[in-house]
Amino acid sequence: MTGEELVAFAKSKLGVPYVYGMKGEVMTLAKYNQLKSMYGDLVWNSDKNKVGKVCCDCSGLISWATGIVRNSQGYHDTALEVQPISTISKAPIGAAVWQKGHIGIYIGNGEYIAEDGSAYGCRKNKLSKASFTHWLRLKDIDYTVKQEVDEVVEQAKLIVNGKEYTVERILKDGTNYIKIRDIADVLGYEVTSKGSIAVLTKR
Repeated sequence: MTGEELVAFAKSKLGVPYVYGMKGEVMTLAKYNQLKSMYGDLVWNSDKNKVGKVCCDCSGLISWATGIVRNSQGYHDTALEVQPISTISKAPIGAAVWQKGHIGIYIGNGEYIAEDGSAYGCRKNKLSKASFTHWLRLKDIDYTVKQEVDEVVEQAKLIVNGKEYTVERILKDGTNYIKIRDIADVLGYEVTSKGSIAVLTKR
């Protein structure tokens, strides 16, 4: 999973309720009782009202996306890079933002998405309003930036009304483009420009 895909996943989960210990599944009453007995006050009494809903916690949001379960400390300890939050401008999209006991996902523009606790659920928020201390380059995420494919210009044949013409075809990012001047020549038009507008006049 790429950093961009992790961010897209997180955006698709905005509004999902938070319950400590949940990893993106439907919470049953039995599960609530189990979590309450395991974690005590970390699971709020009011979380019982979320029975029957898909719920998640902060580390669970990333685990849900990747299928690899880690807690927030586990993400910190296995990170390929741990940097102070003051250097967040150098972080790739989809880096984790972390403080002891909590983790979120950096989405750019000084914002993050996280399961931010029982009172908030999964939300988008500004880093300036949070208390994260570090950002992490996660082991489970591919942060390689895909290079744009250079455009390829080649000769191509264009057949109009049974007549064959040679034109220059530009292939870029999987899309074919033919130069306006070549199309105009085929159709018997002159081309002039007015700013960004191409004007075709019959010869």
